[in-house]
Amino acid sequence: MNQLTQLLQNDTIKNPNDPFMRHYYLMSLSTLYHLDFLVAPIDDQNELIDYFFNISYWQFYDLCLLANVVNMIHVERSTPYISDILKQYATNNMPMTSIEAVSKILINALETSIIQKKDDFTRYLLNKVKKYKFNIDDFKFQTWLLFWTGVFENNNNKIRHAYSIARYLHQNITLKNFDKFLTITRTPSPFFEDTKKDTPKS
Repeated sequence: MNQLTQLLQNDTIKNPNDPFMRHYYLMSLSTLYHLDFLVAPIDDQNELIDYFFNISYWQFYDLCLLANVVNMIHVERSTPYISDILKQYATNNMPMTSIEAVSKILINALETSIIQKKDDFTRYLLNKVKKYKFNIDDFKFQTWLLFWTGVFENNNNKIRHAYSIARYLHQNITLKNFDKFLTITRTPSPFFEDTKKDTPKS
């Protein structure tokens, strides 16, 4: 990771002539921010928001870019674009590759909104996913959705169920990411105090 950090400090890489290379730089940078659940400096956020603002129809490239940088943007600033993507999903037949990118956007946006304590947006996103029956056949997506729902609702049963599904499917990376989130955010383990009543958010 130190090599990646040093590489990203290179001025040629930070400010290439090709705007797409600049996007790759920002996507790489988002990986570093995600380690500690941090947002990007406002200038980097503005650059990304300016790009997304000019999109009228979301293509695969644009979806992948947002999926990879949504964690480094304040939720309020990305909300209009995520809403626009959901409208596009509801009114068009997206190819499977695009649906996979949207899945990543939604899961990463849920994590970001929970980290930033933007409950209204988290609730909005969960309701939209439920309404559209989004990606109901994708077990990995549904497992992550169950996990974030459990975290948001303070529902240990749902969190434990998400862990059980990930173990059954041998999704070891998913399990590690569950553990990472609970550890960094100091969320109490769902495997203790089993008799404690879960308190879902209203």
